[in-house]
Amino acid sequence: MRKGEIWAYKPPTQPARERTVLLLSSDGVNESERPWLIGTELLEDDPQDILGVALDSRFWISTLFLTRLYRGWLVDRIAEIDQQTQEQVDIALRAALDL
Repeated sequence: MRKGEIWAYKPPTQPARERTVLLLSSDGVNESERPWLIGTELLEDDPQDILGVALDSRFWISTLFLTRLYRGWLVDRIAEIDQQTQEQVDIALRAALDL
């Protein structure tokens, strides 16, 4: 698991639904034994916010919707964003978190 990967996320509880998420935590965290990672859900609509980033022509993320992700519920690696998009996500995260 690496920063910038897109995964299917499926908690086993009901009425939880499968979501598609982008991993945001550092590779050091992702490669560790830690059970919880940091990410955000992919959105189908533009969040209409300066802190939103288009991932491609279909999906967006908002750096205001960060969440913990349990490693065991990441069920299928779908894709990985390109370097330019990762840089845009990083810039939006720094702005959102004042880093």
